[in-house]
Amino acid sequence: MSKAHSALPPLASLRAFEALARSGSVKLASENLNLTPSAISHQIRTLEAHFGVQLVRRSGRNIELTESGAIYASAVLTAFDELFRAGDFLEDRKRGPIVRVCVTPTFAMLAALPHLERFRIDNPGLDLRLEAKNTLADFERDNIDAAVQFGEPPFGSLTYHRLLRSRAAPCADPKLLDRFAPIQQPEDLTKLPLIKFATAPDLWQSWFEEYEPQVATKEPDLVGDSLLTAIQMARSSMGVLLAPFPLIAPLVSSGALTVIPRWGSRRPALRDFYFTHRKVDGSSEKIKAVHKWLKAVAKALETDAKKLGI
Repeated sequence: MSKAHSALPPLASLRAFEALARSGSVKLASENLNLTPSAISHQIRTLEAHFGVQLVRRSGRNIELTESGAIYASAVLTAFDELFRAGDFLEDRKRGPIVRVCVTPTFAMLAALPHLERFRIDNPGLDLRLEAKNTLADFERDNIDAAVQFGEPPFGSLTYHRLLRSRAAPCADPKLLDRFAPIQQPEDLTKLPLIKFATAPDLWQSWFEEYEPQVATKEPDLVGDSLLTAIQMARSSMGVLLAPFPLIAPLVSSGALTVIPRWGSRRPALRDFYFTHRKVDGSSEKIKAVHKWLKAVAKALETDAKKLGI
């Protein structure tokens, strides 16, 4: 019997693709999975052969997601987050005190996960579980102790603390900007495909009203269903993204994206990130530990953004 097109691909290839999409690097993916880079590449080719679709684009040692790859990556990352969460549930009784924190997938990738080891070193007796979700945290429904939320206070009856003051600046893959150079005026960006994301659909319009009012009616060409998807699209040279700083600063510092700092928005066009928890948990030592760690993470992101001129 021939394999149905809807059949799931091999788990090993999905795991390799998830690690690649999450880290943005074959080298980092291989380190995370304790495999060789060639093994990661082999598993990605297996996945592409399974679907008959190109998921990554290779150029020498560089690798980036195609449009199809970026879309599939969003679903795969979400699915693996759910699997990790289910595994954590099974392990709960084996470990010490647990603190569960809900964060957005983008915050997890760019802010929380790179600094997670610091938390573990400073809090050896506390088991921090991160749950990445694009939806608003629901303290009544979800089994969580705290959340990092992207929005505007108040957050119902929750206690909240601002972590990051967001501002927007245009970012794109360096090769895309080179292809459309020179880009000397804000109007020049209209020559490139513009990417927007669902949680800030009017961001480009607000930005053009600030810098180039006569073209403020130009509609974005591409839409990401989440900020993480929009970032993957920008990294895949699909267009220009008005990215939130300081959150995205690590991708710019690493060279994965290029920012045009002189056009960073002066208006409060983006909602900020807040650490939220139940009022009754305000004196909890584990909540205090997470808040202290997140403040240090936010400070590091702000330092990176200032170095970039944002």
